[in-house]
Amino acid sequence: MSVYQEFHHVPFDVNRYPRIVELSDYHRSILSYQFRRGKWGYLAEKIPDLILPLMHLASHAGVDEKIAIPSLSSMIRWMLVCDATYWTWTEKQWMDLLERRGGSRPYLVAAAYHFGGFKLYESKGFVQTRCACAIFGHAVFNQQLDRISQVLTSLGYGRAWAISGVLAHLMIENDNPLLESFTEDFLRKGQDSRNDAVARSVGKISHGLAALGILEQPLRMRNYEFWKEKSTVGIDPEWVEWCARWRETSTLRPNTIKTHYSFMLRIGLWLKRNHPGVSSPLHWDARICADFIAAIDKLNVGDWALESSSGVKYHRLGLPVIPNSKRSFIHILRKFFMDFELWGWGRLKLNPRYHLATPRTIAFNSGVNPRVIDDAFWLKLIWASLNLSPSDLISDLHYPFALVQAVAVIWTHSGLRSNEIMRLSVDCVHAQSSDIVSESGERVPVGSLCYLNVPAGKTFKAFVKPVAVAVKKSVDEWLEQRPASQVALLDERTGELVNFLFQFRGKKVGASLINRTIIPMLCAKAGVPIEDSRGRITSHRARASALTALASVPQGMSILELMQWSGHSSPTSTMHYIRIRPTKLAASFAKADQLSNLISVIIDNDVVQAGLKQPYMFYDLGDSYCTNPFWSSCPHRMACAGCDFNLPKQSAKAQALESKASISRFLQAVPLTEDERGIVEGDLEKINSLIQKLDNIPTPDGRTPSEILRGKS
Repeated sequence: MSVYQEFHHVPFDVNRYPRIVELSDYHRSILSYQFRRGKWGYLAEKIPDLILPLMHLASHAGVDEKIAIPSLSSMIRWMLVCDATYWTWTEKQWMDLLERRGGSRPYLVAAAYHFGGFKLYESKGFVQTRCACAIFGHAVFNQQLDRISQVLTSLGYGRAWAISGVLAHLMIENDNPLLESFTEDFLRKGQDSRNDAVARSVGKISHGLAALGILEQPLRMRNYEFWKEKSTVGIDPEWVEWCARWRETSTLRPNTIKTHYSFMLRIGLWLKRNHPGVSSPLHWDARICADFIAAIDKLNVGDWALESSSGVKYHRLGLPVIPNSKRSFIHILRKFFMDFELWGWGRLKLNPRYHLATPRTIAFNSGVNPRVIDDAFWLKLIWASLNLSPSDLISDLHYPFALVQAVAVIWTHSGLRSNEIMRLSVDCVHAQSSDIVSESGERVPVGSLCYLNVPAGKTFKAFVKPVAVAVKKSVDEWLEQRPASQVALLDERTGELVNFLFQFRGKKVGASLINRTIIPMLCAKAGVPIEDSRGRITSHRARASALTALASVPQGMSILELMQWSGHSSPTSTMHYIRIRPTKLAASFAKADQLSNLISVIIDNDVVQAGLKQPYMFYDLGDSYCTNPFWSSCPHRMACAGCDFNLPKQSAKAQALESKASISRFLQAVPLTEDERGIVEGDLEKINSLIQKLDNIPTPDGRTPSEILRGKS
C-alpha cells in the first residue's frame, strides 16, 4: 500500500492523457467558436484530447464549476493567441496568462504545474494555500495541515494557520504534499533560502514532524550560522582563512568556538590597523605579542567591534574592558597559536605559553567574583519564588505559568548554573524514600528533602544532590502540564538524546529566560530593585548566594561537602563562591576578642578546704604566677616582676603546686584598659604614659615602683 493510498488520495496523473503538441485546423475551428467555449459537454465531445485534462484537473482541485468555466475559457483563448496547446507553453506564456487575471488563478497555477511543469509559487501575489489546494486537492492539503496542526497544538503552540502558507510552499517545492515525504535536508534548504519569519515557521513544522516520528530531530527555529556570520570587512583575507580553518578543526563546544572565532577576527582588525604586514600566525614574533598585550591592557569596550556588530548596544561602551575579559582575550590567542603548532600547520617564531602569558596585573584583578546577593534581597527572592501566582507575570509569555514557577524555584533552591537548569531531564527529581540517620544520630524524616539529578557540567560529571522538597513540588506541577508528545532533543554537551524538563513547543526553553524574565518577575513580587549593593542581580549570583548561605549557618556544611553539592572539581573552586557574611565575621571577631582576654587561673583546693591563711589562687602569667587574688584589677599587672606576690615557675613552691592532684583550673576574663591595649598593640607613647602614671602608685606590698627600683640599685 502506497502512502497516497493510505491517506485516501490519488495524485493527478498527467501521463494518462495524450500530449497534443500542435493545434490542428479542426482544433482551431472548435476553439474559435466563442459562444461554445463555456459548453463543457460540447467541447468534451468535439475535442476531448484538449478539454478532458482541464476538466479533470478542475474536479481534482475542487474548483467550483462557476469558477472553472471562465478559467477554461481563458485557457482556450490563450491557446488561440499563442497558436499552441497548453502542453507546449513556456513559463513566460504561463505568466502572461496569469497576469491577464482571467478565471481562477489557483486553477491556472495548478494547470501550469501539471501540464507545463512550472512552479510559479515564487511569483508575487500568489496565495500559497490556494495554489497548493488546487495542485494537490483540498482534501489532501487540509488533511496534512490538520495533522501537523494537532501535534503542534499538543506541543503548546497556538493556532497553526500561520504555518499553512509555508506548509503549502514546501509541498509545492517538494512535489509531494505528504508530510512523510519531508526530509531534514529538504527543510534545511527551505530555511537557508528564506527570510527570518519563514525560516522560523519551517523550524516549527520540523518540531511537529519530529513529534510525529517523521524526523529524528527537529531543526533549529532558524539557521544561526547563516544569520550570525561575522563580518570580515577591514581584515586581511589570509588571517580570515586561518581563523576559519581553526573554527572548522577545533573540537571545543560550538558556542565556545563561535566566541573564539569572533575574537580572532577582532584581532585581525587590530593587526590591519597596527601591523598591516602581519596576516598569518607565522608572521608573529615576541615584539608583536608585547604590542598585543599592551593593547589589550588599554582596550575599551567597543574598540575592536566588527561591522556585523554595528547595531549591538554594548554595556559599558567606551569604558575599560574588565580584567576577566582581558585574561580571556589573551587566553584565546594563546590557545589559537598552541593549536596552530599542535596540528602541524607551521612553526611559530614565539612560545605562546611564555610570550602570551597573562600579566600579573591582569591576573591579580581577575578571577571568580561570586557577588553574593544581599541577604535581605536573597531571602525575599526565595519567598517570592515559592509564592508566585499567574498575576505576577510581567509580560505575555507563551510559556505556561507552571514552567515559569518551576524554573524560579529551582533557581533559588538548587545552586545550579543557568545552563544546567535548562538541561535538566524530565526524571531529574526523586523523592526521599526513607529516613536518613546522620553520623551524629540525627534523623531526617521522609519528605524533608528530595534528590536532584544534575547533568554533566563544565567542571563535574553528572551527580545527584539533595535539595529542598519545594523543588519536587514545583517540578511535579509542571510535569502535569508539560506536553507529553515532545521528542528527545540532542544535548550538545553530552551528545545524548534527552527529554528536557523545560522543553516546550518541541524545543528547550531559551537560555535568557532567567535573566530577562524570572529575576525581574521575582524582584517585582518581592518588592526589591533589580540591583543590589554589588550590581545587577543575575542568574549566576544565586549560585554564590546558596553556597554562602549553606556555609554561614551554625553547623553549616563543610568545604568538602559544599564542593560535592555544588559540583566543583576542587575545594579551591568552591572557596571562590563562598563569602563570609559581615555579620558572621563580626560575631566571630567579638567571640575571639572576648577569648583573647581570658587568663588561666589555678585554685589550690587543699588550702581552701583547710581554711589556711595563705595564697590559694594563682594567675598564670607565663613565666610566673601571681598570688594576688585581685590581680585582674591590679594597676601594676603589666609589670609583675619584682613584686612580692610574684611566684617564679622555676621555684620549688611553684613546682610543688603544679604537681598537686587537688588543683583545679579555669579561665577568667580580664578587661584591658585603654593604656593596656596600647601596650598590646605596641604603642610606644601609651607604654611611656603608663609607666609615668604608675611610678608613684603603691604595689600590693606597699612599695611604689620607684621605691622597688631604688631598692634594687
